[in-house]
Amino acid sequence: MKLNKLLAASAVSSAIFLSACANTPEATDSRVTTESLIGGGEWIVEDIGGNGIIDSSRVSIVFMEDNQVGGSSSCNRYSGEYQLNGSTLTVGDNMASTRMACPPALMNQEESFLKLLMDVNQARFGDHGELLLSTPEGETIRAFQSSPKP
Repeated sequence: MKLNKLLAASAVSSAIFLSACANTPEATDSRVTTESLIGGGEWIVEDIGGNGIIDSSRVSIVFMEDNQVGGSSSCNRYSGEYQLNGSTLTVGDNMASTRMACPPALMNQEESFLKLLMDVNQARFGDHGELLLSTPEGETIRAFQSSPKP
């Protein structure tokens, strides 16, 4: 009798634990919303098309209200517009950028990042909360939150 009660209690607690894990938005919800992009504050890019980024360089993305996007592209600052519709994210072709000169490696990284950003057509969150922006060819920009907005 005691064994049956113990097994039943164990089964119930396991079911509660598993259902709690399954309902955790971070664990199962990869959908991106405008609120999650804007509320994410600054997104720090850690990978551009599978090539990582140059040590000590900074590449960032900030999504703002009124469908504006901007940040640091390695050497320069950039800005433009974006549209999010479901998981479809597009960045406008009308990007603006400052024009400072930097070492060739940083300039190449910047060019790769901006080209990839303008080709993005899908946004989702990864298993660790990272923002994954992908192109139709499967190239991806991976970024993590620096400082979520309160």
